[in-house]
Amino acid sequence: MPSPFSKFGRNVKSLFRSRSRDGHRNTDHPGAVDGVATPASAPPSAATGRLPPVVVVTPTRSVVDLTENKDPIEPQDTGRHGSSHPLVHPSVNSSGHQSLSERPSFGAATSGIPWQSYDPPVTSIAPSESRQQPVPESAASNATHPPPMPLRHEDTLNPSSVPIRVVPSTSYFSSARDFTVSNLNVHCNNFAHSKTLFEHLNPHVAHGAAHDSSERWNAPACHEETRVAIREDIVSWIKHGERDEEPKRIMWLSGPAGCGKTAIAGSVAETCKEEGLLAATFFFSSFSGSAERSSKRGLIPTLAFHMSKNEALHRFKHHLHEAIERHPDIFHKNLKEQAKYLILEPFRKVHDDQESGDGWPNVVIIDGLDEVVAAQHHVPMDHRSPGMSEDDQVEILRVLHTLSNDPFFPFRIFVASRPERSITNFFSADAPDIAINLFLDAKYNPDADIRHFLNSKFADDALNRLVEMSSGQFIVPVTIIRWVESGLPRQRLIEVLNLVDVGNKNPFANLDALYCHILTRAQNPDCDPHLVVKWIWSINSALFHVTASVMFWRGFLEDEEGELSYRLGPITSLISVPPPNDTSSPITIYHKSWTDFLFSPIRCKDLYVEDTAHVSFVSKRIFVVLKNKGPIVPLPSLRDLAVFLRSFFWLELLDEDAPKVLTSLSENSKAELGSCDVAWWTTASLSNLHSTGKTGELTYGLFD
Repeated sequence: MPSPFSKFGRNVKSLFRSRSRDGHRNTDHPGAVDGVATPASAPPSAATGRLPPVVVVTPTRSVVDLTENKDPIEPQDTGRHGSSHPLVHPSVNSSGHQSLSERPSFGAATSGIPWQSYDPPVTSIAPSESRQQPVPESAASNATHPPPMPLRHEDTLNPSSVPIRVVPSTSYFSSARDFTVSNLNVHCNNFAHSKTLFEHLNPHVAHGAAHDSSERWNAPACHEETRVAIREDIVSWIKHGERDEEPKRIMWLSGPAGCGKTAIAGSVAETCKEEGLLAATFFFSSFSGSAERSSKRGLIPTLAFHMSKNEALHRFKHHLHEAIERHPDIFHKNLKEQAKYLILEPFRKVHDDQESGDGWPNVVIIDGLDEVVAAQHHVPMDHRSPGMSEDDQVEILRVLHTLSNDPFFPFRIFVASRPERSITNFFSADAPDIAINLFLDAKYNPDADIRHFLNSKFADDALNRLVEMSSGQFIVPVTIIRWVESGLPRQRLIEVLNLVDVGNKNPFANLDALYCHILTRAQNPDCDPHLVVKWIWSINSALFHVTASVMFWRGFLEDEEGELSYRLGPITSLISVPPPNDTSSPITIYHKSWTDFLFSPIRCKDLYVEDTAHVSFVSKRIFVVLKNKGPIVPLPSLRDLAVFLRSFFWLELLDEDAPKVLTSLSENSKAELGSCDVAWWTTASLSNLHSTGKTGELTYGLFD
């Protein structure tokens, strides 16, 4: 009796023969399609659409290297016809699969087979041939027809050694073993920032505070043969401070007014810049340059900006940019928060990036801390203590202390200031032993340095007297040279040398005598011998709030065209007045010690101006502007008038004394005030308010 299996076999053969007669596949030759014989190694036609998908299997890889510029999963698009390595599938027998022992080599399979003749589906890539993995039950239903996956181009680079098999998985690493991933570095540097780093920082940076800014083009600097010892000590600490027995990361340089602290700080900054040691600088000033230099608000953004410009700190720059975009309100936070997110957090991430720190700078330099003005509110002006904010100074010191104690902050901090009470107390009481303190006294032999400084300017017979007059304060010879060179040199030198010695009880006695002598040369009118001092008080009081241009001061102070330059011309060694053709630059007071002198009745003596006299003077000048709808000397254009009025509204010339404006006027002036064009001034003030978005408290007070 025939076996049922043999009968089943005959039926199947008969079925296949009948299909071949109808033009379908001839099963007597598995390689024949539509009656056309093809080589056994050739792939089936894509037109049949009946073959299961096949997979190219790569040999085991020990390392997968993912870099920021190469994605190993993304195939390179060389075009369908552009590959130099043809992909060939083996023939498939009637059972629909092929054992490992039956798989032909690629060398035998690729003969004469064009790549463009087929486009087979590919499912996945098996990571290893070292061990067969069982198919999970959850994937059993998808084992026969897994979804197609793209073929990676790099897997076709060595076709002769790549076997082929069907893999029931769509994962590259599913159930993989003996698979190693090492040196995995993935960087995303193509993040689209909303703004550039400069655009974020620029509104908050005090550009004039940099040691090499245009505002400091004529700032004092040490002569190459002066202050050598102190400068060498500072630079040595910057370079090798970690070798000290008790290393400290802050150095505080202090000394009296005029002793040359700013000149030393500027010269050290320039040396550090040349040697690649300088990370950032901030030179505070409440008497010259932009208003931002007198406030704490721009300190941290400015330091961070300077650091970001250093080529060696490129990773810090990258993380700083990210930090600002994560915390867009950071510029409205307190200094501690700003330091945390704009400086410390980026440096911590740089540390996580395993940056070596080779070639990094060493130091941050901050000068003039004693000149910081209250930033949060307007402090009522006290002419003996002109608006300095001890709280702001201490806040800055605490933040610097925090930075220096953080292990990820890589720099030392150099601070120069006068020994103001708040600063001295911080270093001696609040945070003792955190800094190296250097005081500019006789230890550094300032007289010898001053002699070097003056040697190239004066003959030997004048040197001894000039050195004696200086009392160790470099501001004295600097002021002398400026004053002598601004007139007939020989005549002015004789005048200086013949000054009366006022004694040694006052440490500023010789300096005060020099200031008095210079001020008496100012062109005061006979009717008011204190006019120039009143002008200087007005200019100085306004510097705490808004930096007004010389055009405003000409309009506000002058009764005749050119009067400002004429009266201040003889004292240009103390104050810088732009030339007549310059309308935009500010008036600059060279040194704080001069205004300290003017505000002290003991030191200034007969030149001192009482508060009531100053208020009366300013009130009269305001009245003149109101009466004339602008300056007495007409301005050349309406645009200039608009600029003048804007400064006039916002300068706050009298601070808390503003209510005294009316009471200080004479009866005649009060009567004339009623004749002012109130409608015109109302329109002008409202127009100014609309354009600036501020409140004109001073102007409105005048019309109450």
